Amino acid sequence: MAPASNQRRAGPSDAGSAHVLDPSDHPERILMRYQLRTVAEQLLHPVHTTLGWQHRFLTHPRHPLQGSRLNRFQAAGVESVMRLIRKYPKQGFDFEPLTIDGEQTPIVEEVAVEKPFCQLRRFHHAGTANAPKVLFVAAMSGHHATLSKDTLREFLPDFDVYITDWVDARLVPLAQGRFGFDEYVQYLVEFLDALGPNVHLVGLCQAAVPALCAAALMAEDKNPNRPRTLSLLAGPIDIRVNRNAVTKYADRVPLRVMRLNVHKVPRGYPGAGRLVYPGYLQLGAFVSLNLRTHIAKHVQFFKDVAQGREAAAQKHRTFYDEYNAMMDATAEFYLETLQRVFLDQQLAKGTLQVDGRRVDCAALKDVALLTLEGAQDDMVAIGVTEAAQGLCSKLPAGLREHHVQEGVGHYGVFNGSIYKSEIAPRMKAFMRRHAAAGARGGRQK
Repeated sequence: MAPASNQRRAGPSDAGSAHVLDPSDHPERILMRYQLRTVAEQLLHPVHTTLGWQHRFLTHPRHPLQGSRLNRFQAAGVESVMRLIRKYPKQGFDFEPLTIDGEQTPIVEEVAVEKPFCQLRRFHHAGTANAPKVLFVAAMSGHHATLSKDTLREFLPDFDVYITDWVDARLVPLAQGRFGFDEYVQYLVEFLDALGPNVHLVGLCQAAVPALCAAALMAEDKNPNRPRTLSLLAGPIDIRVNRNAVTKYADRVPLRVMRLNVHKVPRGYPGAGRLVYPGYLQLGAFVSLNLRTHIAKHVQFFKDVAQGREAAAQKHRTFYDEYNAMMDATAEFYLETLQRVFLDQQLAKGTLQVDGRRVDCAALKDVALLTLEGAQDDMVAIGVTEAAQGLCSKLPAGLREHHVQEGVGHYGVFNGSIYKSEIAPRMKAFMRRHAAAGARGGRQK
């Protein structure tokens, strides 16, 4: 399909995002919304506590009506309301031990590098001391990196696994400064330098763009720690290639309207005063894309609890405990990503700059590239991620691979049965193949 023309053109008011980070540019009623939500959460806390007492009473093993249909119905109603009004904290990775050669092998979790806005987490065990390193770059689009637990789990047996665990922006004091698109890319370069040569870099969803930028800049510098392979999974490399409902919506909404999503962190948080794109707004945007599906799942949860189907109910709890745990993104990262990636498509047009330096994807000459898309993905359309293959024009054919996975939507690219049986094995085979070829042939200095 021929690239569609960009229907929106940036106007003078969109030239950069630095000025929108001044609170004086935002009406006080806008900046107060976060404060009002915090007050509402505080007011609902005693309600949640009271419902918790009632739920514990209804589900107590010595309750006189324990196991009755009426009791389960009441418990289902109380828990459903509790889950609607509760706060969802960040979940842990909490990987269970692996069974290797018939023995239980625990997974060791540690922070390899700590930065103000990110912790580089490492997951390893006794059998991966000399295993190849793989760095997953999690998207900073509302959900915590723990949403990628299932993505990482498939690599734990035979890889030394790392992931960017981005810090909730409301927890970062203003004194730590800004964190925009440029800083995000610089963090990735620093992490790759810390891990050393021959790392396999994986950009998940939105993170595919900064991952490609970091690899290109390191390749241009002939940095010996540039990645051995780069895997881009369902990322918005060039949204002009195949427009869908999400990108068409972005065309219709000016950046000045998007700025209304910027709020100031209220008092009571370490990052008080910082301008952010709040996690609760991001969650609302995600839910609105598939509102009927989410409503149906919550209705089904009520039925499962009421009818005693505990396994199905627990699966719902586990999923939504993670899905509803959101983090704030800095306003500068949110606005710069919108403008550079979605509104102006700067990487695809060859105009994207990081710290004043143009990103040239053609500099990639010895980093094997895998692009992977979901055939039923309604968020990142077919061809959008594959566009990276064209941008990396100097890569030889032997270092390229593209795959469209049938039977999966957007989230199925990163987890689920098909990810486990087909996508993850393909990724690992790609990494091993090119790691072996690189070891034989060496790299250009």
